[in-house]
Amino acid sequence: MARPKKKSTRVRRAAKPRPDRLVPRFIGRLALVIGAFVIVGSFANSFLVLPVQSWFGQRTEIGDRQEELDALKEATDRLQTEVDRLNTPEGVQQAAREELGFVMTGEDRRVVVGDVDAPLDLPTGWPYDMVEQIVRAREIEAAGDTPDSGTNNGPDVEYVPVSTP
Repeated sequence: MARPKKKSTRVRRAAKPRPDRLVPRFIGRLALVIGAFVIVGSFANSFLVLPVQSWFGQRTEIGDRQEELDALKEATDRLQTEVDRLNTPEGVQQAAREELGFVMTGEDRRVVVGDVDAPLDLPTGWPYDMVEQIVRAREIEAAGDTPDSGTNNGPDVEYVPVSTP
């Protein structure tokens, strides 16, 4: 037997006519779709883009740190070689000669300092003129003459007091 149809107790509302709607149906759906895209885009940015950027940044930072580590290992190796050299009597003797200027009995130490005949070519103008005067005065003093003695065997130099601006 067939069952008799029950009448629905729900009240159906009729669709509101267009002028009575607060927001037209098309604009409402468009806003809903745009909102969904914004939410999906935010999740994609949070879970895909930002971690990938962070991962690439970490890779470059690891490369930089590896270069630093290699440089430090190289410096450590050089220092360890120096320590090993200084742990031998010959190494200590060589370090004392080079760094402290020690000489063995019966040896003479002679130090050669720069070329005395090297030209002094400085640009003209302040402060180079003042430096050139100082160098010339020291050359005269080294030769044993003083500017006040009246005898001047060195280059002709006029001593003028220099005022700094």
